[in-house]
Amino acid sequence: IMKQNIRKKLIIIILVLLFSMNITLGINANEVSIQENSNIQDKFSDISARNIVLSNSDTGKIVYERNKDEKIYPASITKLMTAILVVENCNLNDIVTVSENAVKSVPLGYVNANLQVGEQLTVEQLLYALLIPSANDAANALAEHVGGSIESFSAMMNTRARELGCTGTNFTNPSGLHEENHYTTANDLFYISKQAISNNEIKKIVGTIKYTLPSSNKYNGTSRVLTSTNYMKRKELSKYYCEYCIGGKTGYTGEAKNCVVEFAQKNGINLIAVVMGEDSKVKGKKFLDAKEMFDYTYNNYENKIIAQAGNEYETLKISNATKETKKLKVLYKDNVNIVELKSVENLKDNIKIKVNYTNKKAPIQKGETIGNITYEYDGIEYKTDLIAGQNVEASETLKYVLYTLLIVLIIYIIYILKKSNGKTKKYKKRKAKRIYY
Repeated sequence: IMKQNIRKKLIIIILVLLFSMNITLGINANEVSIQENSNIQDKFSDISARNIVLSNSDTGKIVYERNKDEKIYPASITKLMTAILVVENCNLNDIVTVSENAVKSVPLGYVNANLQVGEQLTVEQLLYALLIPSANDAANALAEHVGGSIESFSAMMNTRARELGCTGTNFTNPSGLHEENHYTTANDLFYISKQAISNNEIKKIVGTIKYTLPSSNKYNGTSRVLTSTNYMKRKELSKYYCEYCIGGKTGYTGEAKNCVVEFAQKNGINLIAVVMGEDSKVKGKKFLDAKEMFDYTYNNYENKIIAQAGNEYETLKISNATKETKKLKVLYKDNVNIVELKSVENLKDNIKIKVNYTNKKAPIQKGETIGNITYEYDGIEYKTDLIAGQNVEASETLKYVLYTLLIVLIIYIIYILKKSNGKTKKYKKRKAKRIYY
């Protein structure tokens, strides 16, 4: 009995020790996991903006994000959506007549371009006023020109936003003036910004530092000089200036706080930084935030080449081709680059490849698209067409075989018809004899 009691006690002690070790190990593992996650999330710990998306505009790969799906107020970043609809629905030389409502509905103290009631300016001129100083009267004038009214234009904005992939956005005006039902998310603003910068006219304007509205039918003189509110494009503001920033759009309301969308381009990597809800008392902090994120990305990431335009993917055997040309060199049409940390090695080990050939039969012309290839990495698909590296001539052999078979078939049909006709004649003779007798 004593021995059994001792055994029981030993078993209990061992179990307690194992349980304690398990708890300790579990806590240590959890602490390591938290620490690693903390290192990732806090790489920009000195950035105080509440909502952030830093992403590669070509692929949508997110380098860094913070509260990207949280409901926020967009302030004048709204005007990027306005600009998209304008360039998609207007000719730049179209004449816009500024209405009384466009001018007088702008609240006192809000940015305007000193547009005059009844003034006639081109769409392009008003786009400069919209995007450089963020003029609200220009936003209203363009919205009325495109949609007929602010309300109709707002409906167009929401439809286009959904088409771009926005799921948490609702616009009620073209300028970004604060309204409770005028909201978005940092992630949706990335989709909108990506579309905006893909348009060459918008790209040119958001990168312009100064522009002068010309005299018009209602304004005599050239005193309406528009100066960019984007410090990252102004060399005289060296603290904020960023040499690889190609443009941006700023915004501010009391509810939205300071916000900015910046576009950058360096070493073949195109970036968009969406910085929203910056409430720091440090002047121009939103620009410093964007610059810090750009610097980090360009210092730590690179374009890793997965496929190069003109290089051979494989040699493909083509059906119905001559013996000399049936082995086709399949080439990549475009470059396929993946933006990834410089420290990441053996990238191809984690890539899934899907190939789809749409034509494997001669004749094929050099440069003709015969399929496509998709590389999937980290949840993102990178795609390029596959093209023919040389001409593939059709073989005549099959044609001759088909002609021969056709001739044989015709002869056989004639033979069958004659044989059938002969049997029919014999049958008629027999029938006639039977009737005669």
